[in-house]
Amino acid sequence: MTPLFKISPAFAALTGACVCALALPLAAHADDDAPSATPFRPTVTSGASISAPGWLELEFGGQRLGGNGTDARNSWPYLLKYSLNDRFALLVGGDSYVATTPAQSALIDGRGDTTLTLKYKAAGAPEGVSYGLEATAKFPTAADGLGSGERDYSLKGIYGFDMANGFHLDTNLMATRMGNAGVDQGQYQWTWAAAISRQVGEAWTLAGDLSGTSQNGAPSTAQFLAAASYTVNKRLVVDAGFASGLNKDTPQFTVFAGLTVLIGKVN
Repeated sequence: MTPLFKISPAFAALTGACVCALALPLAAHADDDAPSATPFRPTVTSGASISAPGWLELEFGGQRLGGNGTDARNSWPYLLKYSLNDRFALLVGGDSYVATTPAQSALIDGRGDTTLTLKYKAAGAPEGVSYGLEATAKFPTAADGLGSGERDYSLKGIYGFDMANGFHLDTNLMATRMGNAGVDQGQYQWTWAAAISRQVGEAWTLAGDLSGTSQNGAPSTAQFLAAASYTVNKRLVVDAGFASGLNKDTPQFTVFAGLTVLIGKVN
């Protein structure tokens, strides 16, 4: 029987690094001089916030999706974040490991694609309002059968604002130039997303998220996501949630869990 996960050396190394990073905030939870972690997880929608300037921050998790005729897919996504100042941040992310089982086919596994993002948080926004931009390049680093094999380029606009009773709304609109667009497909894929979140007590945050994609000549997708995050201490936040597809062309379910950890100061 083929194992669901065959651990690659790169995946093992990244997991080990994550465990070591996790130990740092747990040991240093009394460090009042450290800033707080700034999770971008667990929603699809991005907020305009960036992590503390000069500090290295890591997001890491696992997820499984399937149903509606899509391939069963397990992955371990990561995002390494470093803010140059209070306006610009560099983000390196992707899937450290992917295992997918196409219908009536053998397991395919290995590393996933890699993304490089420059994030900008706009200055001068009114109180309770935030704006931002993300410019991303996706590089085809995935193992055979796990990616498109082409580069993609994306530009995402971010708008968020505080609502009544402690609720906050973030919205995104992203255009992606697809490197593997077919002859009968549009070159650009559009992604929309909106998330409402609310802090509950001192440690919990609850969030709901709607998102989807559209592209000429390709099926549109749409899903609803619900998640919760818990602040263990100022340098560690854990999260978990699920998503449900809203049409036949979207995976029927996704379940996930992960963490955001502030690793340490770089300069």
